[in-house]
Amino acid sequence: MAFEGLSEKLQAFTRKLRGKARITESDLNDMLREVKLALLEADVNYKVVKDFVNNIHEKALGSDVLKSLTPGQQVIKIVKDELVELLGGTDSKIAFSPNPPTVIMLIGLQGSRKNYNSRKVSKFT
Repeated sequence: MAFEGLSEKLQAFTRKLRGKARITESDLNDMLREVKLALLEADVNYKVVKDFVNNIHEKALGSDVLKSLTPGQQVIKIVKDELVELLGGTDSKIAFSPNPPTVIMLIGLQGSRKNYNSRKVSKFT
């Protein structure tokens, strides 16, 4: 659910920038405000959101996004890279038990489709 809201906000941002050769720091701040709201609406910890947005802002300003040819895409790439880093940065595999069943704990907010996803996983075991 957090990623759906974030995805919608980023798509709206890129539509807004379509046709612009450059973005201003004000445009960047507007986009980061939308990212912050999307994550806070998804109940992400405020401190995590604050650090996340600050890291994106520093990287976006530090990599000449404001002067790049496709600034919207560059900012989206920075957001994606920062999300990957925040979520661990590496792929992780499920360690299946040699003697079934394999026990997996699903943790999430109410309405985050834990039951649906557990049924999907059980089809493959």
